[in-house]
Amino acid sequence: MSHVPTQPVHPDYAAPQPPKGNGLAIAGLVLGILALVVSFIPIVNVVVWPLAILGLVFGGVGLAKSKKAGKGKGASITALVTSILSIVLFFVMNAVFFKAVDEVVKETQKELDQSYDSATVGDDAKDNPVLKDFRISKCDIVTGDLGKELALHVDYTNNGDRRYSYLLEGEVLADGKKISDFMSTADNLAPKQTFTDKEAGILVSTEKLDTAKKVECKVVTAHRNDF
Repeated sequence: MSHVPTQPVHPDYAAPQPPKGNGLAIAGLVLGILALVVSFIPIVNVVVWPLAILGLVFGGVGLAKSKKAGKGKGASITALVTSILSIVLFFVMNAVFFKAVDEVVKETQKELDQSYDSATVGDDAKDNPVLKDFRISKCDIVTGDLGKELALHVDYTNNGDRRYSYLLEGEVLADGKKISDFMSTADNLAPKQTFTDKEAGILVSTEKLDTAKKVECKVVTAHRNDF
């Protein structure tokens, strides 16, 4: 009687599965790092928002997935941290940038103010040097080719130490009532140079002058600059 050898029986076992990846964690990490880098550039860092939001979403999903996949936890946490940090830096860098711009604007305005003097005529401005550089030498009703006209002359003397141009704005009063505005200019006067403006920008209707017993020309604001 022959003996037939039996085949050894091996227990069933499942074939090894390749480890699952966590692409969302990596994507979130890349987006978070990009957002962090861009956040240091004012104005341009507005793109931080879509990058950081996507980095938070992918990082959060990747972190949840890492429990099953067994990998990607560190990348997911880094994605969340960099995304949040980039948003914080967005506000910080823009605040610093706009503050610096504001300081530059203020300094520039100070420089302009040094070369551009203005005065509002009144008792509180009597010591303003701008007001010492001009005077109204004539404000009378005269008879012209078309009837009664207003003759307005403004004398200028540059009492400063450099060349100046002037702009005066004022009003004409007839018997105490305002009937018109006027403007007078003098351009590029050298120190101690004089000039008389006999054609101030003014046109008053004859009707308003016919009944006037007294006219007065008053400067309201005066401007002097060395541009």
